[in-house]
Amino acid sequence: MTRRWQLQVATDFLRRPEVAFKAMRDAEARDNVNEAQFEQAGIDGDEFDEEYEDAFAEEGEEFDDPARIVHSWKKSMEFTDLIAICQGCIAGAARLVPKLRVHELTDAQTKVLENSLEKIRATTDWIETAAATGRVDLDEQLAQLLRGQ
Repeated sequence: MTRRWQLQVATDFLRRPEVAFKAMRDAEARDNVNEAQFEQAGIDGDEFDEEYEDAFAEEGEEFDDPARIVHSWKKSMEFTDLIAICQGCIAGAARLVPKLRVHELTDAQTKVLENSLEKIRATTDWIETAAATGRVDLDEQLAQLLRGQ
């Protein structure tokens, strides 16, 4: 498969709204697209800022950097996504846990559930630490746990 053909296939896929939406939820893909947009425009960041400010800022008006606004929206979206994941877990548990009273779990099912709960506890501790300290790095022990090792 030639590289040119691969690029055409990728471009065709990105024309599909559901594919583009999914791709833009991937931080690395989104950053690559943003970088490519600047490269395609042939304008480096400083030139763009100056041209934008010259074109849209009123005389004497404080200029609010669009990149800062977008970064703020991105942070808000990521926070909202994290809260949505937490709420999804809570809602799912609230719906399913009461149904457990009519089921007897096998030893294997109990073990799988215990392993999953251990991962959930470790992940919530990680989230809590990240929120309190700003450190978002995943330590090796947690990474191994989440990989199931």
